[in-house]
Amino acid sequence: MRAALAAFVVAVLAAGCSGARHPHESVTASTKPLHRAHIRSVRHARETVAQQVLGLPPVSSRVVPGYVLIADRDNNRALIVSPSKHVVWQATGLRGPDDAFFTPGYRSVITNEEFNDTLTELALRTRRPIWRYGHAGIAGSSPGYLNTPDDAYRLPSGLTVVADIRNCRIVYLRHQGVVARVIGGSCAHDPPRGFSSPNGDTPLPDGGLLVTEIGGWIDRLAPDGRLMWSIRSPVAYPSDAQLLADGRVLLASFTVPGKIVIVDRRGRVDWSFGAQSGPNRLAKPSLAVRWPNGLIAANDDYNHRVIVIDPRTKRIVWQYGHTGIAGRRPGYLDKPDGIDFLPGFAASPTRPPAQPTAPKLTVRRVGSLPQPASRLAAVALPGGRILALGGLVAGSSSTQVLLGSPAHLRSVGRLPVATHDAAAALVGRAAYLFGGGEATSSPAVVRIDPASGSARQAGTLGEPLSDLGAVSVGGTAYLVGGYTGSRYATAVLRFRHGRPPTVVARLPAGLRYAGVAALGDTIYVAGGLTTTGPSRAIYAVDLARRTVTRIGTLPAPLAHVALAALGPRLVLVGGGSARVLEIDPNSGRVTTAGSLPTALADPAAVALNGRVYVLGGGTNAVYELG
Repeated sequence: MRAALAAFVVAVLAAGCSGARHPHESVTASTKPLHRAHIRSVRHARETVAQQVLGLPPVSSRVVPGYVLIADRDNNRALIVSPSKHVVWQATGLRGPDDAFFTPGYRSVITNEEFNDTLTELALRTRRPIWRYGHAGIAGSSPGYLNTPDDAYRLPSGLTVVADIRNCRIVYLRHQGVVARVIGGSCAHDPPRGFSSPNGDTPLPDGGLLVTEIGGWIDRLAPDGRLMWSIRSPVAYPSDAQLLADGRVLLASFTVPGKIVIVDRRGRVDWSFGAQSGPNRLAKPSLAVRWPNGLIAANDDYNHRVIVIDPRTKRIVWQYGHTGIAGRRPGYLDKPDGIDFLPGFAASPTRPPAQPTAPKLTVRRVGSLPQPASRLAAVALPGGRILALGGLVAGSSSTQVLLGSPAHLRSVGRLPVATHDAAAALVGRAAYLFGGGEATSSPAVVRIDPASGSARQAGTLGEPLSDLGAVSVGGTAYLVGGYTGSRYATAVLRFRHGRPPTVVARLPAGLRYAGVAALGDTIYVAGGLTTTGPSRAIYAVDLARRTVTRIGTLPAPLAHVALAALGPRLVLVGGGSARVLEIDPNSGRVTTAGSLPTALADPAAVALNGRVYVLGGGTNAVYELG
């Protein structure tokens, strides 16, 4: 399914990719006629999908919990195979079926004939074509034409979506053959405006898509086409990414030897399968999917087999096809390039219990600042205490140093110079205040004793910096974005006392007033102000790999916000809103988790003892979120 694309990406076709095109044959079947009266008589609460649509018996196998649809590309056919490896349905006369997927309701099968530049839909019962799109063997980009189409899916809405590889776009088609929508068109990684050769467009439960780019990216698009996040592929020639329920991504590498991997939202490999030699050596696998039983099924294209892998033992526990041997006889395949699953287990007549809805965050006021304040810096301290520094009070920069529990913050000292828009982090046993300023941005670094609240100058950043974020990871402070007095900063800086800050990564654009927080060894950046206005982006900064990845999108552009970790989640407050947004760092999903009593702008937020405390934001309130 992917072989022709190498020509587009590196201008050289992989050997043996094209395959001969055969004259179009009439569609024939290799199974017995359906017993419709029998189907009607057994249709009840425990009837399987396979029984309903093809009269096939229920399945007892726990390895293959149904029937497997296979696009047998170079044999120009599609098969349905039982767990016992018998062909129970066959349609011939196709022209290089590259993928094959059941349509909603399992009444038909849709396939993209990549090298024929066409799509074909077959009725499951009659095995006859009932819909086509494209011009056979003629590539194009105007209405009615495609250029190496891949992964055609029929959506519940009735639209058909397909990755149009060499046109660098995703196309939505109405059943009448009218183009309903196009995403992309520019042949560069710039989703949703363009894609670097998209070869996958997996539909998602929320109505969005997971797009795979041969150029090395995986993009999640919202139902309206907005980019939610994008990650760099850790494997060469990524193919047909699938979003797992836990937010990770299952991905095949269309290479020899090949790989199947599960990656997290930062592109790090959590699990992999594939060896240099032996039965686990893969040859250009193009699709891997997780079945309902947790096993992983894949088509190992150039090994001419479909396999099922136990992810725990990393063993192949089922195989159809003979490894490395192409053929057409029963038990053989020739470059199988797509699979889908026809459920064969009897469903339980009882409805599973509803999953409890995650509770909203509780919000309560637990304390007060001496005066209403905004743009102050705050840091959590051991012993359940908070240190709050500077800020705007009554419209002027402040020297205040506040220390105590969230319910009893009291003035304990003064900063050397009045400041606001600074950021604070704990480094070892001391707290440090970075940058900020009054009339102009400042390069100052101030050290604060957490025991007494005394503050003193402790060096310089080397250049002015305000409106920044700061976090502590592994006892080291990192500074994110900000304003130098003349430009919006892109740098993520590592601060070590007595040394000049060093750049560890750069944001895609200069950013001020963003929410910044850390979970583990990853820094998260949400919203903020860019030179073109407030941002909707959510970024993950991987300190080990020194990479910045967009992982999500806020519901609306926000700046002047604060971000803090609440267990495995992130909460975002401020931006002139009373809403409390919750961000799942694994999936990038953003939900409304609660509401503050009043709208806040430029608050401070810290994580402390399993709670998040929000300070100021134009009020004197200290709120507890948990």
